[in-house]
Amino acid sequence: MSPTSICRFIVRFHKPVLLLLAVLTATSVYLLATVGLKEDYRLEAFVASGDESYVKFQAFVEEFTSNEFAVVALHSTVPFDDSIEAMLVELTEQLQSIESVQECSSIASIPRPLRVLLGDRIYAHPLLEGSLISTDRRTVAILLQMSAEHTEGEVRRRTVEEMRQIIAAFRFSHPTMEVFLTGPYVTLIDMYAHVNQDLLVFSVLAFVLIVVTLWAVFRRLAPMVFAGGIALSAIALTLGLTIALGLVTSLITQMVVILVVVLSVANCVHLAIACEDTKRDDDVGSTSVGVLSRMLGPCSAVMSTTAVGFGSVCISQISPVNRFGALMVFGLSVALIGSLAAVPVLVRRGNRPGGAPSHHIVESILSTSARLALARRTQVLVGFAVLTGVMVLGGSRVTFQSDFIKNFRANSEIRRSYNFIEKHLTPLGSAELIIRRRDGTSMARVDAIDSASNVAASLVSSLPMVRRSLTLADAISLTSPGRPQTTQHVALSLGLLRSIPGGRSILQNFLNDSEGAMRINFRCVEGFDVREKLTACATMKSEAEQTLGRDYEVEVTGLYHFYAMLVSNLLRDQYRSFAIATVCIAIVLALILRGWKLLFILLLVNFMPVVFCVGVMGWFNIPVNMTAAMMLSVTLGIAVDDSIHYVWRLKREHAMHGDLVLAIQATHRSVGRACLFTTIVIACGFSILLFSRFLPTAYFGGLLAVTMLAALAADLWLLPALVLTLRPFEKRESASS
Repeated sequence: MSPTSICRFIVRFHKPVLLLLAVLTATSVYLLATVGLKEDYRLEAFVASGDESYVKFQAFVEEFTSNEFAVVALHSTVPFDDSIEAMLVELTEQLQSIESVQECSSIASIPRPLRVLLGDRIYAHPLLEGSLISTDRRTVAILLQMSAEHTEGEVRRRTVEEMRQIIAAFRFSHPTMEVFLTGPYVTLIDMYAHVNQDLLVFSVLAFVLIVVTLWAVFRRLAPMVFAGGIALSAIALTLGLTIALGLVTSLITQMVVILVVVLSVANCVHLAIACEDTKRDDDVGSTSVGVLSRMLGPCSAVMSTTAVGFGSVCISQISPVNRFGALMVFGLSVALIGSLAAVPVLVRRGNRPGGAPSHHIVESILSTSARLALARRTQVLVGFAVLTGVMVLGGSRVTFQSDFIKNFRANSEIRRSYNFIEKHLTPLGSAELIIRRRDGTSMARVDAIDSASNVAASLVSSLPMVRRSLTLADAISLTSPGRPQTTQHVALSLGLLRSIPGGRSILQNFLNDSEGAMRINFRCVEGFDVREKLTACATMKSEAEQTLGRDYEVEVTGLYHFYAMLVSNLLRDQYRSFAIATVCIAIVLALILRGWKLLFILLLVNFMPVVFCVGVMGWFNIPVNMTAAMMLSVTLGIAVDDSIHYVWRLKREHAMHGDLVLAIQATHRSVGRACLFTTIVIACGFSILLFSRFLPTAYFGGLLAVTMLAALAADLWLLPALVLTLRPFEKRESASS
């Protein structure tokens, strides 16, 4: 089927296609209003169910105690006394009433007779000092053990809201007391809350900004309705699909919404400008076929390369990332089908007396860039080479963030609460060593307890991120001063510990029910590169294995290790997806362009924005995180769009004029204008995300906006300079002469 036949087919059947899209869009809107998006606030929503590090972490949680906890800290100007204890008891009772709170632990949980018996020594005990009470005794904490990971998202959200309400009321009734709420259970819910609020606010603001931009570009209603209608239909169908399939869209909804809308509008801008540039006749069908004949090829090519860019991230084992890629491919496919089918409607409704609106400033910019690219191409090439070198140097400075709390702004309550706990009590980062005897016998033996204590002490002194450690020996010392010397002494000490109130829960933190596995807990500070964290975790494991000997097996896990592995996997996935995207885009371009010189030029031009993106991250200290890890593939997939439109039109203009200089000038005046406008739309749409309270979202939006501006500069200056230097049409010129 020839391209012209396909265009006629689209024009002939555009009404049924648009009607079908309208029905599906209405159905999707109904599903959004009645069913809503499915959310998952659990940690496992981040990863594939078979992820090795997560499986280990879950096994640890089930065997010992849930790592789902929250911390409430009370800070006073005076040391801990009876009045503060009364406040602690009051707040503990209120928090204990929340259904999902399994247990509350505080200094007040220890029986008063035992505290009197031990005197001041109890405040310096390893299980209490830094965990439940600060060294200066001015800060006390309540450790809330929460229901495990299987708890439904809505229950978890309501639980955090109840906790905040209780604490707000407590602050009101005790104005002299500072109260902080943090911990993994809380920060995870807060992250989702930030993302959901940003989705509502920034999606609306981005759409308004796009509408304003479209008005500045077209100054008439028809192309604005065309672009806005297609974009809204595409995103409605994408979100409707997630509801129909029961997909969890937490964390990625905002990215999908913004990207689908912005890129759909950008595609529609190219089509609308093509409608303005196409000579009209009285037959709407003929004019529509003319527009589609010019635009079907480049729009399909753009869709293919963009889909490859987003589709390449589907290889990731991080669930939100691979869902993001798949949904983006679907949304942009819908946008392409809808925009092509709507061209006849735009042609029919888009007539404007006097032609297209004039943009004197735009025309001046394009004329200047064309002259620069043609007259000073050597300087342009050298300038871009130097800029690329600077950005490559910046890329060497990129860091890989695994500090979950740094996803929030420094002035946020989440960050301030976490920093307070880390400063006055203990770091919340938790790395775990799980130790077992290979023969499956009990770990409640003197040599194992002593060796574990020695390993813990050695690692605290040798690893800079490890601030403190807790072992079974620390738990035993709560009731038995001095280390046990015999197996019978160990059994007696464990019996005493189980007999005191809360003793069984304390013991469960360090020894499982069968006594076949022992836990060493390390409290680790953030602020270290992910590679340093993983190296430290590997050191923990190797030193424990060396000290304990061959009779024992050791595993490392914990949230500290899990988040570091998560970021490490993101980094691995970024390189793999970028390699896949590069190869696939190169194949698509080779099939479309059918010329190695043109392929080389396009790849060179579009690698520059990618290098620019990485360089900006390095020079401005923007770390790789969950969203930034998708930047390379996404940037390449989007940046190549305008280049394809430019080269497609350049080939056509060259075939008409037979002169490369005239072809470049004509292409600048036509497609160059569309490239400029689409870049403005994309940059405006994403720049609004810079104000997000969730920093990965802000980084993603800001980086894409800045990178697209770099891609525009490459298209308007570097691309024509390379074309004029390498002359990819030279063989055709020779053959025709």
